[in-house]
Amino acid sequence: MKKVILILYLIIPLISFSKNSNGVKDTLKVGVYVDNIYDINYLNSSYKTIFYVWFISTKELKTDNINKDISNFLDVDKLIEYNSLLVESNLIKDSTSNKYYYLNKINATILNNLDVSKFPFDNQKLTIYLELNTHYKGDFVVLLDKRNSKIKPNFIDKWEIGKVDFKYDSKNWDSNFGDILNEKYELDAISINIPLYRESWTIYWKLFVVLFISFFLTSISVFIPNKNSEQKLSLIVGSLFTAIGNKYITESYLPISDQFNLSDKLHLITFIFIAFFSIYAIFEQRARLKDDFKKDFYVFVISIVIYILFISITTYSYSDN
Repeated sequence: MKKVILILYLIIPLISFSKNSNGVKDTLKVGVYVDNIYDINYLNSSYKTIFYVWFISTKELKTDNINKDISNFLDVDKLIEYNSLLVESNLIKDSTSNKYYYLNKINATILNNLDVSKFPFDNQKLTIYLELNTHYKGDFVVLLDKRNSKIKPNFIDKWEIGKVDFKYDSKNWDSNFGDILNEKYELDAISINIPLYRESWTIYWKLFVVLFISFFLTSISVFIPNKNSEQKLSLIVGSLFTAIGNKYITESYLPISDQFNLSDKLHLITFIFIAFFSIYAIFEQRARLKDDFKKDFYVFVISIVIYILFISITTYSYSDN
């Protein structure tokens, strides 16, 4: 009897080993819950987010100290700042097998490409890209816990959220980072893309209404009598400084770019028209032209119409998304 029991003790581990070596891989279920997204920063090309990520694994993950740091098996791509707000790990036992549960609540600042060429008519796409550092690609069967995941944030200020893309991906670093045991460094990953859009016309008018007023003040300078040339030029110069101040305000929201965006073009058009009225006023003064209300009215109306036409065409070329 003792011999039979001893044989069973020897056979059972062999059977277990054969089951694990027959090509059946361990599973890793991953879920994500995006709580908040805030402080979308155009100047730094970044945003801040608070989200939960959890793992349910059929075998224990390689961790040094799960209670202090989860980053040894989770890496957030393009991460600037990371703060782990909550970490939990539990062993879940049932009648058939053991499962390992890991939960992390993360507060992160993440780099993100933000296209500001159409600001404020821009649509953005925020990406949360999670690389799983516990293994190389293919060591686990990675499943997405879409049933319990919630990618649409509970809070995101001043933006509406489009259709979110939540999918499994893989990351190839094109290097083995000096690891002589592996020719390449390829990891399983989770990709989350959150498209954003907003009501932009209100922002448009808040940003540029002062610019349009500065042009209007410049245009009415034609009605000032030619003998008051100093007052006429003072009004034009004051309008120019108003337009320049408005450009500084709008540029404070945007990074320096080597391409003309909507704000650049609207200000450039306004500066050109202000320059025209400056030249026109100087010409009237130097040529000692007599006041002619009918002529000044034609100049005023034609310039207003042309300016509105240029501004409208430029604006709608950017607002047509």
